[in-house]
Amino acid sequence: MPLPRHAAPLFLFAWAAVLGALHVAAAETPVSFRKDVAPLLQRRCAACHGEDSAKGGYRLDTFQRMSKPGDSDLSPLAAGQTKDSELYQLLIEKDANDRMPQKADALPKHEIALIERWINEGAINDGGPPDRPLAELVRDTLLKPAPETYAHAVPVTALAYSPDGTQLAVSGYYEVTIWDIDTGALVRRIGGLPERITGIAWHPKTKQLAVSGGSPAQWGTVALIDPSPNARPHFLCDLPDMVLCVAFSPDGTRLAAGSADRTIRLFDAKSGKQAHVLRNHADWVQTIAFSTDGAHVLTASRDRTVRISSAASGEVEATYTGYETAVYSAIFSYDGQTVLSLAQNNPLEYWQWTTGEKKTRRMEVQGHPDRLAWVASGLALAGADGLVRIQTTNGETLFTLWGQPDSVSALAVGPSSDQIATGSYDGTVCVWNLGCGTWVRRFVASP
Repeated sequence: MPLPRHAAPLFLFAWAAVLGALHVAAAETPVSFRKDVAPLLQRRCAACHGEDSAKGGYRLDTFQRMSKPGDSDLSPLAAGQTKDSELYQLLIEKDANDRMPQKADALPKHEIALIERWINEGAINDGGPPDRPLAELVRDTLLKPAPETYAHAVPVTALAYSPDGTQLAVSGYYEVTIWDIDTGALVRRIGGLPERITGIAWHPKTKQLAVSGGSPAQWGTVALIDPSPNARPHFLCDLPDMVLCVAFSPDGTRLAAGSADRTIRLFDAKSGKQAHVLRNHADWVQTIAFSTDGAHVLTASRDRTVRISSAASGEVEATYTGYETAVYSAIFSYDGQTVLSLAQNNPLEYWQWTTGEKKTRRMEVQGHPDRLAWVASGLALAGADGLVRIQTTNGETLFTLWGQPDSVSALAVGPSSDQIATGSYDGTVCVWNLGCGTWVRRFVASP
């Protein structure tokens, strides 16, 4: 029913008053350290002022640490006093050489205003214990429910076979989905996980899954999950950037993960307790694998190196530096004596790391692959052209698998190495029988 003409101005006035009251209420809502400030600092500052790098002697990876002066001895935070808060003053410094963040653009005005308001309101910590890591606080703000149904398919970035070969774990959006291989039916959805899933490993003897992922430049983690209904993830770490890869040792006693924060982390698989943090690389750790005896950990990095470390002590045992581009993937040979690795726009390298001479040889590959795995027939190589090529160790292509409609972004080998699964950027999963050279199951892995 339309309003009488004389009532319209009164109605508009009343509605404007309501909007004004809401605006004032929103403006008066205190800035939250946990929800607002911690994610900003983690995203903008933690890389230079965290556990691995405390430039200027200053760390802000916890509220407690960010309250302590760095080398300048000036108070970083003075509650209610931005002029006496070195943290704020360095953000608004006019001299680009002294302003924070260094060697980067100044923070946007609205982000500086947020920190200013927080300090003026008393620089209150509403994030629990003052020694709680910012990355852990950020986790609380970034974990969200998976969508009930997907508006469109999402890229498949990780796959893992169950130990009995009947199920396939597939990366999703804030979740991992479990699919029946025989029917292609969705069995279970496991939520409460990072936005992006980068790696999945199924324990060789149990139902336990290890998952790596996070949100770029904000948070990363490794989670242990039981795929049974209603099980909650057990987060083993909270890092300032994505965890990119994860692997169980063959006997299932150890778990290893590589991260965009350049670290390698080794965990006790049963308890989830961190055993070692290795800083053996200068850039993203993109691939991680155990030798067949579980004694060695193999990593490939964007820093153009491949390294082998002791799984027991974490010490570097061997390094291959023959690349001039980022290394995508690396695997051990079955006997553990040789490493095979793929780098951007490079041939496949064979590196006999156990010999003093570190003998190497190269094999030309087709299609610029970035995925590599041992299969029953030899080697499976896959990448941007959407094809999977099965080759011998001498470089002969035995056959090519056609059927993946987009770039291959994930590759997994089943318990029987004559079956593999691939995932693509368009969300399609293909299960392949290498005996007949064709796919036996294909489905879009989006609920």
